[in-house]
Amino acid sequence: MTVVVKKRELGPCRQEIVIEVPAEEVDAEYLRVARDYRRRARLDGFRRGKAPLDLIRQRFAESIGGDVSERLAPKYWTLAREEEDVHAMLPPSVGPVEVVPGQPLRFTVTVDVEPEVEIGDDRSFELPQPETDPTEAEVEEVLEQVRLERSTWVPVDRSAARGDRVRGKVHRAAMPGHDEQTGGEGPDHDDRGPATHDIDLELGDERVWPELTDNLTGLSAGQTATFERVEQEGNIERQRRYDVEVHEVLERKLPEVDDDWAGGLAASIGSVEDLRENLRSQVEARKTEAARAQRTDALLDQLRERYPVDLPEAVVDREALQMARSYANNLARQGVDLEQQQLPWEQMMEEIRPQAGKRAHASFLLDRIAREDGIEPTPQDLERALEVMARARNTHRGRLRRELERDGGLEMLKIELRRDRTVQALLEVNAPADQSDGAREEPVAEGEG
Repeated sequence: MTVVVKKRELGPCRQEIVIEVPAEEVDAEYLRVARDYRRRARLDGFRRGKAPLDLIRQRFAESIGGDVSERLAPKYWTLAREEEDVHAMLPPSVGPVEVVPGQPLRFTVTVDVEPEVEIGDDRSFELPQPETDPTEAEVEEVLEQVRLERSTWVPVDRSAARGDRVRGKVHRAAMPGHDEQTGGEGPDHDDRGPATHDIDLELGDERVWPELTDNLTGLSAGQTATFERVEQEGNIERQRRYDVEVHEVLERKLPEVDDDWAGGLAASIGSVEDLRENLRSQVEARKTEAARAQRTDALLDQLRERYPVDLPEAVVDREALQMARSYANNLARQGVDLEQQQLPWEQMMEEIRPQAGKRAHASFLLDRIAREDGIEPTPQDLERALEVMARARNTHRGRLRRELERDGGLEMLKIELRRDRTVQALLEVNAPADQSDGAREEPVAEGEG
């Protein structure tokens, strides 16, 4: 059955398609909708579901016509897309639809389609081969980090040095011109006024003012120091005085690296050698993940360079919007109140648009390669991704699946998994000659890992 009446090109990646639904199909659907209305309608003088069908058609003509078009337009758009082999990049824009019983239904869709590009058979790329074997220096560095995390602080009777911890107080002097009548406490207080705060900090920590580290270094418990710090107030720079007093100096005590200490870190570790092997595996896993990310970036860069395309602006806009939403969702999950923050969304959209264009370009090419090479995610891929997402959102996998099915997210997840599979296939084709074909990294949906 031919449903496409006319098709014309509106631009390099935009088409206008006129679609016709046969009159008999329109009448059949109109009758089904009218009968459904009769079952639910409450009309004065008639028992529910018993009103004459002609009266129902007359009373609810506009609503019935709208329902008929909502049912038939998507169905026949799908038929037209298959008939003309249309690869739409976005949902189509459907023109006005007027349903007239006894007549064919014609409607027009405008759709952004894939740009013309010939994907060759060559799947080889020049990818970097980062070293993934951990060095002894890297293992020692991680071991020192573990020691730092398990260290304790003990008071000492000496002057403070960089790396020591200092507890005490800092007294902030008033800015010149400060008015005590307008100062105060709370989020809107005049911060030019004097104040006193407790301090508990590590000297040399990058988060600590350098002036604090410099002036506390060399002080012992009971000693004080005074320094000035340049601060910005609007377009004016002023110097503010601070007085600091030291109450206690503590030094870090690192644990001895022996079998007893190592055995207390985890049930699976019984000795220092076990610990080093565990850390070696962690370093290797991190380096392997970083190497894969580096190779993936290089692959996508070369893929875009090999197959340049001009995507529809709306496609790039959608990608930028998705990136902004993902950023907003991450902030919300961290407890950030987006309404109070008043983020500059328009500026953000402009800033991320170049990256959105690259992502949309790569996604388009991966979709084309997947289609030509017959790459699809497995059911196991989908279930694994749902499990990861459910844990991240603190919900049940079945409930998450139902939510995604309702809002179309499940289909998008499958698309992302297919792209992951395509990247994996291309990386395997371009794997180093000495790389084992054994263990295969399973794809995880983008943004949920």
